[in-house]
Amino acid sequence: MTPARSGEWRPLPRRFYQRPVVELAAALIGQVLVRRRGRLLLAGRIVETEAYGGEGLDPSAHSFRGSTPRCAVMFGPAGHAYVYTTHQGRCCLNVTAEGDRRGKAVLIRALEPLSGLETMRALRLAALDEGPTRARLLAGRADHELAAGPGRLCLGLAIDRELNGVDLTGARSPLWIAGPGRSGGGSRPSIRWTPRVGLNPASASCAWSWRALDVASAAVSPPRGARAGGSKLPRPRACPRPQHRTAKNIP
Repeated sequence: MTPARSGEWRPLPRRFYQRPVVELAAALIGQVLVRRRGRLLLAGRIVETEAYGGEGLDPSAHSFRGSTPRCAVMFGPAGHAYVYTTHQGRCCLNVTAEGDRRGKAVLIRALEPLSGLETMRALRLAALDEGPTRARLLAGRADHELAAGPGRLCLGLAIDRELNGVDLTGARSPLWIAGPGRSGGGSRPSIRWTPRVGLNPASASCAWSWRALDVASAAVSPPRGARAGGSKLPRPRACPRPQHRTAKNIP
Protein backbone atom coordinates (compact mmCIF):
# COMPACT_ATOMS: atom_id res chain seq x y z
CA MET A 1 0.00 0.00 0.00
CA THR A 2 1.29 3.46 -0.86
CA PRO A 3 1.70 5.76 2.18
CA ALA A 4 -0.96 8.47 2.18
CA ARG A 5 0.26 10.76 4.97
CA SER A 6 3.44 12.83 5.12
CA GLY A 7 4.24 11.29 8.52
CA GLU A 8 4.78 7.95 6.79
CA TRP A 9 7.32 9.55 4.46
CA ARG A 10 9.76 11.15 6.88
CA PRO A 11 12.66 13.22 5.50
CA LEU A 12 16.01 11.46 5.41
CA PRO A 13 18.56 13.03 7.81
CA ARG A 14 21.40 15.23 6.60
CA ARG A 15 23.96 12.52 7.23
CA PHE A 16 22.37 10.53 4.38
CA TYR A 17 23.63 13.19 1.95
CA GLN A 18 27.04 13.61 3.59
CA ARG A 19 28.75 10.91 1.55
CA PRO A 20 30.79 10.80 -1.68
CA VAL A 21 28.72 12.07 -4.58
CA VAL A 22 28.90 8.82 -6.59
CA GLU A 23 27.87 6.84 -3.53
CA LEU A 24 24.94 9.20 -2.99
CA ALA A 25 23.82 8.80 -6.61
CA ALA A 26 23.47 5.05 -5.99
CA ALA A 27 21.94 5.42 -2.52
CA LEU A 28 19.16 7.65 -3.88
CA ILE A 29 17.88 4.88 -6.16
CA GLY A 30 14.82 3.42 -4.45
CA GLN A 31 14.21 6.40 -2.14
CA VAL A 32 11.02 8.48 -2.46
CA LEU A 33 10.91 12.10 -3.61
CA VAL A 34 7.93 13.92 -2.04
CA ARG A 35 6.46 17.28 -3.04
CA ARG A 36 3.89 18.92 -0.78
CA ARG A 37 1.31 21.21 -2.43
CA GLY A 38 -1.04 22.35 0.30
CA ARG A 39 -2.57 19.13 1.67
CA LEU A 40 -1.69 17.15 -1.46
CA LEU A 41 1.38 14.96 -1.73
CA LEU A 42 2.99 14.20 -5.06
CA ALA A 43 5.55 11.43 -4.74
CA GLY A 44 7.60 8.98 -6.73
CA ARG A 45 10.30 6.37 -6.29
CA ILE A 46 13.68 7.53 -7.60
CA VAL A 47 14.89 5.22 -10.38
CA GLU A 48 17.58 7.27 -12.14
CA THR A 49 20.27 9.73 -11.03
CA GLU A 50 23.50 11.34 -12.25
CA ALA A 51 26.50 12.34 -10.13
CA TYR A 52 28.38 15.61 -10.70
CA GLY A 53 31.80 16.01 -9.14
CA GLY A 54 32.22 19.68 -8.40
CA GLU A 55 34.75 22.47 -8.54
CA GLY A 56 37.97 21.75 -10.41
CA LEU A 57 37.12 18.04 -10.66
CA ASP A 58 34.27 17.43 -13.10
CA PRO A 59 34.22 19.63 -16.22
CA SER A 60 30.58 18.63 -16.84
CA ALA A 61 29.43 20.14 -13.53
CA HIS A 62 27.95 23.65 -13.32
CA SER A 63 30.25 24.19 -10.36
CA PHE A 64 33.50 23.28 -12.17
CA ARG A 65 34.80 26.86 -12.35
CA GLY A 66 33.57 27.80 -8.89
CA SER A 67 30.52 29.37 -7.33
CA THR A 68 28.29 31.61 -9.45
CA PRO A 69 24.85 33.10 -8.73
CA ARG A 70 23.33 30.23 -10.70
CA CYS A 71 25.00 27.36 -8.84
CA ALA A 72 25.77 28.92 -5.41
CA VAL A 73 23.50 26.37 -3.66
CA MET A 74 25.87 23.60 -4.76
CA PHE A 75 28.52 25.09 -2.47
CA GLY A 76 26.33 25.01 0.63
CA PRO A 77 25.48 22.20 3.06
CA ALA A 78 24.55 18.72 1.85
CA GLY A 79 20.87 17.86 1.57
CA HIS A 80 19.60 20.98 -0.19
CA ALA A 81 17.75 21.30 -3.50
CA TYR A 82 19.61 22.86 -6.42
CA VAL A 83 17.02 23.72 -9.09
CA TYR A 84 18.22 25.21 -12.34
CA THR A 85 16.59 26.12 -15.65
CA THR A 86 17.85 24.75 -18.96
CA HIS A 87 18.17 26.72 -22.18
CA GLN A 88 14.80 25.22 -23.18
CA GLY A 89 13.18 26.72 -20.07
CA ARG A 90 12.76 23.42 -18.25
CA CYS A 91 13.69 22.97 -14.60
CA CYS A 92 15.93 20.21 -13.28
CA LEU A 93 16.28 19.08 -9.65
CA ASN A 94 19.60 18.26 -8.01
CA VAL A 95 20.53 17.27 -4.46
CA THR A 96 23.68 18.73 -2.89
CA ALA A 97 26.19 16.12 -1.70
CA GLU A 98 29.04 15.58 0.75
CA GLY A 99 28.93 18.95 2.49
CA ASP A 100 32.54 19.82 1.70
CA ARG A 101 31.37 22.98 -0.10
CA ARG A 102 33.08 21.97 -3.34
CA GLY A 103 29.95 22.07 -5.49
CA LYS A 104 29.03 18.37 -5.69
CA ALA A 105 25.47 17.33 -6.46
CA VAL A 106 23.26 14.55 -7.83
CA LEU A 107 20.72 15.18 -10.58
CA ILE A 108 17.40 13.35 -10.06
CA ARG A 109 16.52 12.12 -13.56
CA ALA A 110 13.44 9.91 -13.20
CA LEU A 111 10.74 8.67 -10.83
CA GLU A 112 8.14 5.91 -10.70
CA PRO A 113 4.95 7.78 -9.65
CA LEU A 114 3.48 6.65 -6.33
CA SER A 115 1.08 9.33 -5.13
CA GLY A 116 -0.87 12.15 -6.81
CA LEU A 117 -0.94 10.61 -10.27
CA GLU A 118 -3.98 12.56 -11.43
CA THR A 119 -2.34 15.86 -10.51
CA MET A 120 0.95 14.82 -12.10
CA ARG A 121 -0.90 13.93 -15.29
CA ALA A 122 -2.75 17.26 -15.33
CA LEU A 123 0.47 19.21 -14.81
CA ARG A 124 2.20 17.34 -17.62
CA LEU A 125 -0.75 17.71 -19.98
CA ALA A 126 -0.88 21.46 -19.37
CA ALA A 127 2.63 21.74 -20.81
CA LEU A 128 2.10 19.42 -23.81
CA ASP A 129 1.02 20.20 -27.34
CA GLU A 130 -1.10 17.76 -29.32
CA GLY A 131 0.83 14.62 -30.18
CA PRO A 132 1.37 10.94 -29.32
CA THR A 133 2.67 11.60 -25.79
CA ARG A 134 -0.37 13.71 -24.93
CA ALA A 135 -2.66 11.04 -26.38
CA ARG A 136 -1.01 8.30 -24.29
CA LEU A 137 -1.24 10.36 -21.10
CA LEU A 138 -4.91 11.20 -21.73
CA ALA A 139 -5.66 7.52 -22.26
CA GLY A 140 -3.90 6.58 -19.00
CA ARG A 141 -1.46 4.34 -20.86
CA ALA A 142 1.75 6.19 -20.01
CA ASP A 143 1.90 6.77 -16.26
CA HIS A 144 5.47 5.44 -16.31
CA GLU A 145 6.34 8.43 -18.54
CA LEU A 146 5.00 11.08 -16.15
CA ALA A 147 8.39 11.67 -14.51
CA ALA A 148 10.73 9.83 -16.90
CA GLY A 149 13.30 12.56 -17.40
CA PRO A 150 14.51 15.53 -15.33
CA GLY A 151 12.28 18.08 -17.10
CA ARG A 152 9.21 15.84 -17.00
CA LEU A 153 9.87 15.13 -13.32
CA CYS A 154 9.88 18.82 -12.42
CA LEU A 155 6.74 19.51 -14.46
CA GLY A 156 4.86 16.59 -12.92
CA LEU A 157 5.79 17.53 -9.36
CA ALA A 158 5.50 21.32 -9.81
CA ILE A 159 9.17 21.87 -9.00
CA ASP A 160 10.51 25.24 -10.12
CA ARG A 161 13.17 27.78 -9.23
CA GLU A 162 11.21 28.91 -6.17
CA LEU A 163 12.37 25.65 -4.56
CA ASN A 164 16.04 26.35 -5.26
CA GLY A 165 17.93 26.11 -1.96
CA VAL A 166 15.16 24.33 -0.04
CA ASP A 167 16.44 22.18 2.83
CA LEU A 168 15.37 18.62 1.99
CA THR A 169 15.80 17.52 5.62
CA GLY A 170 13.36 20.04 7.12
CA ALA A 171 10.21 18.73 8.80
CA ARG A 172 8.08 21.46 7.19
CA SER A 173 9.81 21.51 3.83
CA PRO A 174 7.65 21.58 0.67
CA LEU A 175 10.11 19.10 -0.89
CA TRP A 176 12.00 16.21 0.66
CA ILE A 177 13.33 12.69 0.13
CA ALA A 178 12.17 9.80 2.29
CA GLY A 179 13.11 6.16 2.69
CA PRO A 180 11.18 3.65 0.57
CA GLY A 181 9.03 2.36 3.45
CA ARG A 182 6.21 0.12 2.27
CA SER A 183 6.52 1.42 -1.28
CA GLY A 184 9.92 -0.21 -1.69
CA GLY A 185 8.57 -3.71 -2.14
CA GLY A 186 11.19 -5.19 0.19
CA SER A 187 13.83 -5.70 -2.54
CA ARG A 188 16.97 -3.74 -3.33
CA PRO A 189 17.12 -2.20 -6.80
CA SER A 190 19.50 -3.63 -9.37
CA ILE A 191 21.68 -0.67 -10.34
CA ARG A 192 23.62 -0.20 -13.56
CA TRP A 193 25.92 2.66 -14.51
CA THR A 194 26.03 4.32 -17.93
CA PRO A 195 27.45 7.59 -19.28
CA ARG A 196 25.50 10.71 -18.34
CA VAL A 197 22.99 12.08 -20.83
CA GLY A 198 23.20 15.17 -23.04
CA LEU A 199 26.67 16.40 -22.09
CA ASN A 200 29.01 18.37 -24.31
CA PRO A 201 31.14 15.75 -26.11
CA ALA A 202 34.12 18.11 -25.80
CA SER A 203 33.99 17.84 -22.00
CA ALA A 204 36.81 15.79 -20.48
CA SER A 205 34.28 13.97 -18.29
CA CYS A 206 31.62 13.36 -20.95
CA ALA A 207 32.23 9.60 -21.06
CA TRP A 208 32.25 8.99 -17.31
CA SER A 209 29.72 6.30 -16.36
CA TRP A 210 28.07 8.32 -13.59
CA ARG A 211 24.40 7.78 -14.50
CA ALA A 212 22.84 5.28 -12.09
CA LEU A 213 19.56 3.57 -12.95
CA ASP A 214 17.29 0.79 -11.77
CA VAL A 215 17.35 -1.70 -14.64
CA ALA A 216 13.96 -3.15 -13.65
CA SER A 217 12.10 0.16 -13.93
CA ALA A 218 10.05 1.17 -16.98
CA ALA A 219 10.20 4.78 -15.76
CA VAL A 220 13.88 5.25 -16.64
CA SER A 221 14.34 8.11 -19.09
CA PRO A 222 15.70 7.74 -22.64
CA PRO A 223 18.00 6.24 -23.75
CA ARG A 224 16.19 3.28 -22.21
CA GLY A 225 18.14 0.66 -24.14
CA ALA A 226 20.92 1.18 -21.61
CA ARG A 227 18.77 -0.46 -18.91
CA ALA A 228 19.99 -3.89 -20.00
CA GLY A 229 23.60 -2.77 -20.41
CA GLY A 230 25.96 -0.56 -18.50
CA SER A 231 28.34 -1.64 -15.78
CA LYS A 232 27.79 -2.73 -12.20
CA LEU A 233 30.24 -0.11 -10.92
CA PRO A 234 30.66 3.58 -11.77
CA ARG A 235 33.65 4.48 -13.93
CA PRO A 236 35.62 6.24 -12.55
CA ARG A 237 34.60 5.22 -9.04
CA ALA A 238 35.48 8.69 -7.72
CA CYS A 239 36.60 12.02 -9.12
CA PRO A 240 40.11 11.91 -10.60
CA ARG A 241 42.69 14.48 -9.63
CA PRO A 242 41.68 18.11 -10.26
CA GLN A 243 41.29 19.07 -13.91
CA HIS A 244 42.83 22.19 -15.41
CA ARG A 245 40.53 25.19 -15.02
CA THR A 246 40.72 25.77 -18.79
CA ALA A 247 38.67 22.65 -19.52
CA LYS A 248 35.32 23.48 -21.03
CA ASN A 249 32.37 23.53 -18.64
CA ILE A 250 28.78 22.69 -19.47
CA PRO A 251 26.58 25.81 -19.14
